[in-house]
Amino acid sequence: MKTEATGKPFHDPFDEVNDEEFEREVLESLDQATTKISLRVPKDLLSRTKHAAEGRGVPYQSLMKALIDQGRNRNPRP
Repeated sequence: MKTEATGKPFHDPFDEVNDEEFEREVLESLDQATTKISLRVPKDLLSRTKHAAEGRGVPYQSLMKALIDQGRNRNPRP
């Protein structure tokens, strides 16, 4: 499957999360049961995510899970 770039600027969710909120959400996400998935992301997004996770001292996969959960909670659609 091929996709095209939308040309929209990337909204970085890291800008809206303070350290206390982030740590709480990561810990809550880690407590839940997990399922293995495969996800393709742009190299730049993965690099920025790894860099942000390193700065916060957490694994980048945990950061990605917390951000996905946060996005889902902010945009609750059935």
